[in-house]
Amino acid sequence: MREIEFYIQSEPTNEPVKIKIKVGMRDFSEVKLYIPKVDGKPTVLPNHRWYVYYYFRNPDTGKMEKIKDYCKINTYKTVAERKEVGQVWVDSYTVLLNQGLNPFVKNSLAPKKEVNEFENATYSVKKALQYAYDNKLGSWKKSTADDYRIRLGVFMEWIEKNKLVNKDISELKEVHIVTFMNWLIKPEPKGRGVGGTSQDNYKRCLSGLFGKLVKDKIIPKNIIAEIDTKKDDPIKNTPFTGYEVKAIRDYLLENDKQLYHFIQFVIYTFLRPREIIRLKVSDINLREKYLKVETKSERKKIKKLVGPVLDWLEEININNLPSDAHLFTNLGSYFVWTATEKSKVDHFGNRFAKVKEKLKFNGDYGIYSFRHTAAMDLFHAFMKQGMTEHESILKLMPITGHASETALRNYLRDIGGMLPKDYGEDYTLEF
Repeated sequence: MREIEFYIQSEPTNEPVKIKIKVGMRDFSEVKLYIPKVDGKPTVLPNHRWYVYYYFRNPDTGKMEKIKDYCKINTYKTVAERKEVGQVWVDSYTVLLNQGLNPFVKNSLAPKKEVNEFENATYSVKKALQYAYDNKLGSWKKSTADDYRIRLGVFMEWIEKNKLVNKDISELKEVHIVTFMNWLIKPEPKGRGVGGTSQDNYKRCLSGLFGKLVKDKIIPKNIIAEIDTKKDDPIKNTPFTGYEVKAIRDYLLENDKQLYHFIQFVIYTFLRPREIIRLKVSDINLREKYLKVETKSERKKIKKLVGPVLDWLEEININNLPSDAHLFTNLGSYFVWTATEKSKVDHFGNRFAKVKEKLKFNGDYGIYSFRHTAAMDLFHAFMKQGMTEHESILKLMPITGHASETALRNYLRDIGGMLPKDYGEDYTLEF
């Protein structure tokens, strides 16, 4: 291609504008048939050879060079035959040149394979896992993203220490993952010293990332999914008795009024501490007596406002507070609390730890204990009102937020809420 440059000058500026125009040049000439002649007439005499020729631009020199092909024309005996066959070859070469024939490039007319930038892409362990994290990030809540980031960071440190960071992801084997899992539960300094539940959470995190790599066809199999880890039986948040609840209430009313209202939300809305610290003024609808909250299993869930919780919200005149302010903060006032969710939950957990210490409750109790206490209290109250167990379960389900009767039954059974009636007189044994 040749370039032609010219300048334009226009008002109001006196600066000239330079414009380049690229003018196309054919890389080949018209195809012709060379016909040898004697005395001005075509001949088929020996040493007078017919051929097809054209000129093609040499890519190295940029000059047009003559290309000729005899095309077996000279095997024909008469002038008429050679003209007919020669014209066929002229037409054929014309078509081929227009379709990309280049005599200076080998196999220039071979079908060009579509280039796929991902087809031959390679991924190191580090690159692959970072890719999986980045591409799953948009589907996570911030707390989930933070959890994955921290656990992935620990794994990245381990693979770097073990010189696996630049290994192709397809070469990472189950034995590497098993070794990492075993390292997690070894006591420090030879390991990380985590418990079985935490180890299982690492496996869950990595399995989610490897699952993304399988889905995106980067690896053929999720090598983590089938690895067994031991999950601890979590320490239950033991429910409080009625006397214990009264003792805690009296202490909080005197020493930590905000924590008192925080626990009211646990009891009367069945929200988890992590959900309560997310609450903003804009999530509360006093007129319709409900709140909207981002929960563990749903993006937004509606909860009924009842009892003391509703009274407190009216007492603080919530409608006059800034809509983006959090209801519970580290200072007790209402503002946008920008700390991480974990630090917020830990803040209230630490405040309740002081209450436990003062009232001599052990580690089996926590803020979550109030949720269990409330569930048991309502279940037993419904039963005392004359409802059957099935009716009590159905009434309790929308309050606790359990998705099925089975899930709620299992929950109540785990926290000791479904103890059998006195069956002492039913025995026939004597011992």
